[in-house]
Amino acid sequence: GADIADIEFVQFHPTVMWLGPLAQGQQPLVSEAVRGEGAVLLDSSGVRFMADQHPLADLAPRDVVAKAIMRRLREEGTSHVWLDGRMLGADTWLQRFPTILESCRTRGIDPVTDLIPVAPAQHYVSGGVRTDLWGRASIPGLYACGEVACTGVHGANRLASNSLLEGLVFGRRIVQALEVDDLPARDAQISGGPAGLLPHSIRRPMQQVMDVDAGVLRSADSLATAAQSLARMGEAEGARPSTEDWETTNLHQIATVLVEHSLIREETRGSHWREDFPERDDARWRVRLVTRMADDGVLATREEPVTGEVR
Repeated sequence: GADIADIEFVQFHPTVMWLGPLAQGQQPLVSEAVRGEGAVLLDSSGVRFMADQHPLADLAPRDVVAKAIMRRLREEGTSHVWLDGRMLGADTWLQRFPTILESCRTRGIDPVTDLIPVAPAQHYVSGGVRTDLWGRASIPGLYACGEVACTGVHGANRLASNSLLEGLVFGRRIVQALEVDDLPARDAQISGGPAGLLPHSIRRPMQQVMDVDAGVLRSADSLATAAQSLARMGEAEGARPSTEDWETTNLHQIATVLVEHSLIREETRGSHWREDFPERDDARWRVRLVTRMADDGVLATREEPVTGEVR
């Protein structure tokens, strides 16, 4: 398989509209700009809690807000907090946030008069298929750019809008590489049968495990629990060749690598937060974790030093 790197660096958006425990697919974001206009976060008791977490309170950085929300949810045993933007008034909502206003109203929530249920959700993965600076992956003929790739330009915590620039730059570079790379032609190989496939029935439990044990807040105990749960799910039977089961199998493989990387990296860096290792450790962990799946399905992880040199 291809080399996969930096998969532990997952950026979470702190205020995604909470649509219930059975919601599927991409959930609507409620932009930080709403808080910038004056909206505030409230817990289940109606208490503002960000003022005690950071000098900027509700305008703190994404990772700070996401962690604060998750801690409050754990303390209260609830699934979401509330975003109160009622003080903004109808005119501000209509003029400044018409798309968010419409998104809320189509789901039965009027932010002019109602509180908006929100919770952190996975937003962007800084890692992915390891490439060089021309988009070449470790498998000859395989190229990657965008969120699927680990080009290295995002480090451990992507800056907003850099993903668009990455796609433009590396998309162009891949075209240039294709013009000069000598790629041998090979016949396509089609796998037959459901060997190695997992049934899509494990998808929801897998998502719940990743949310609770490998999400915003991570520790050795929570990650070990996640690893054990994923191992059990990996033995599930009843799969059939279908889009749903292939997607579930792919998600399970990525989740397994993410948990392994998060367990190995005993520090906090960028969007990877370890409650039991809250400080960054450059002396030990200025490295990139790279994983490859062998032909027998076994994952092998190695360390690459991060030197700052252009490859």
